[in-house]
Amino acid sequence: MVARVSDLYQRYLAQRTPRKGGKIRFHGVKDVDVYNPSAPFRDADRWLIAARVEARASEMSQVCFFEWDGLNDALLVEDAPRFALQDPFVCWIDNQRVVGGVEVEFDAHNQPVRWRTQFWAGPSIFHMRLMTKGPWGMKDIRLVSLPDARVLVFTRPQGAIGGRGMIGWTIVDTLKDLNASSIDKATLLHHVESMDWCGVNAAKLLPDGRVDVLAHVAHFDSELNRHYYAARFIFDYHSGQSSPIEIVACRDDFLPGESKRDDLRDVVFPAGWLQMPEGRLLFCGTSDCEVQWLAC
Repeated sequence: MVARVSDLYQRYLAQRTPRKGGKIRFHGVKDVDVYNPSAPFRDADRWLIAARVEARASEMSQVCFFEWDGLNDALLVEDAPRFALQDPFVCWIDNQRVVGGVEVEFDAHNQPVRWRTQFWAGPSIFHMRLMTKGPWGMKDIRLVSLPDARVLVFTRPQGAIGGRGMIGWTIVDTLKDLNASSIDKATLLHHVESMDWCGVNAAKLLPDGRVDVLAHVAHFDSELNRHYYAARFIFDYHSGQSSPIEIVACRDDFLPGESKRDDLRDVVFPAGWLQMPEGRLLFCGTSDCEVQWLAC
């Protein structure tokens, strides 16, 4: 079912309830913003978060790793690798850690010109190799390991195919088959209208064999301000069918804070869910400036 993002938002507002949330303070870096993280993950017997680190007036970023204390503080892992990428994601595929992020090329005025997704893989974050790259012009590629060892790939083409951004899906036999050509063969899922856009941020296999997908949906208002919301849908890769996409969190659900620019104030960029003893937490970048969590 194709929907307008503004309608999805009004539907969400009609049924939402207040939830507890908090901010993560990142230590070990100065005079920069830390945002658009991965969900917390285990590596070498500790909780880590990969996050985008950059100056407020720039989009030239690094992906750095921080050790998370399980609450509201995270400390830079000084000896961990750093990647010249944006918007990291982390998953476990084919018995190895996969770290991905967006490679961006800039012009002489440090403005983004084009971008693509890089995939790094290895037994831990300290032993990573560049595995492959996606096609130019595509962000928000995410991977899910399937029970038969194949890999479900969510894509997000833009332009002549995909408009401002549509979610696609395909399956490859192994990580070795993941490349720009196989990614470009994805089948599109029609969730939002053509003037809006969406993309996958994280996904996990459910006990019933379907896939629980955390995504974002977004649109411009009349003044070209961006409005991003965390969203969710359930995907059946056996049939290729998706449930309707639904918003699960908006910026007002989180604590107030600063923003990178005025047009980015109403931005939520989800990272993933984490099951904690006290309940499930949703981790998000907010306003292209901070990292926050929300009890779900």
